[in-house]
Amino acid sequence: MLSLTRTQLTNALSARTGLSLAVRTILAGAAVATIIISTTVLYGVFYKLYVPQLLHSAPVYLQYSANTTALINFVPSSNYKFLSTSQAYSVSLDLDVPTSETNRDLGAFMVDLELRDRRGHVIHHSSRPSILPYESQLVRTLRTLVRSIPLALGLTDERTHLCVHLVDDVYDKHFSPVTSAWIALSKPLQVYNAQIIIRAQFSGLRYWMYYWRVPTALVFIVMAVIWQIVLTVVAWSVLEAYANRSNTAETNVVGSESGTSAAVERKASSSLLQPSFFAQPEHSDSEDDRVEQTVPDSTPFHPLRRRTSTRSVI
Repeated sequence: MLSLTRTQLTNALSARTGLSLAVRTILAGAAVATIIISTTVLYGVFYKLYVPQLLHSAPVYLQYSANTTALINFVPSSNYKFLSTSQAYSVSLDLDVPTSETNRDLGAFMVDLELRDRRGHVIHHSSRPSILPYESQLVRTLRTLVRSIPLALGLTDERTHLCVHLVDDVYDKHFSPVTSAWIALSKPLQVYNAQIIIRAQFSGLRYWMYYWRVPTALVFIVMAVIWQIVLTVVAWSVLEAYANRSNTAETNVVGSESGTSAAVERKASSSLLQPSFFAQPEHSDSEDDRVEQTVPDSTPFHPLRRRTSTRSVI
């Protein structure tokens, strides 16, 4: 019977330990999965808020009048802000021009740029020169011969791409954000199409987060997960120690109360087992006699009277 009881107790303890281990494993796995998912989501939100858009572009429609100019509106409304104030930008003008004799004869020309706010005030101004790349007559002839069949079939055309860098390291202002741009050419250059491009010049952490997205994301997520796991383990240990201390205090209180009640029971049982001659003698005095004994004498004390009574007794 004793061996059976011990076996049952051992099985119960083993089952309880296994259940506790399984529950802890499930809780730990759920905590790690929650930490990884939350960290990934937080990194995505941080990337969206911290890294601005790389390129902003808009078509340029040149007006050939007295001057070759164009006005570009970047935003649909005057209160909209599309550039980050903490980010440096560069502005360039992309031109697709035909390799015609007219454009070659123009030579160098100037490109003026004005970035304006919603009130039309000039925020940034720049003026840069540009020119078509030079080609000798022999090179042009050979190029034309090589490309004669695609040119004849209409698969390609004779054009040159020009990229004019106008502004570098320009920052947008918080109270006067850029909303439009004004461009002017000093000479009537023949253009197929034109486009203004505003490019963010990333540096530091933004550079790594944009151009090395996967390694940077992995490093940030792993570091954040490690820190959160460490903090979670420390918090769990503190809470478990506090819970164990509370259980120990409750156990001590219950043990002291049970010890006190056992002592009281032992004392009561020992008093019941005492012999009858240890009991107090019963008094047969009547209730009036008890009252007379308990009520003190109201007459004042006099020494002569006590002496007289003593002599008379003798």
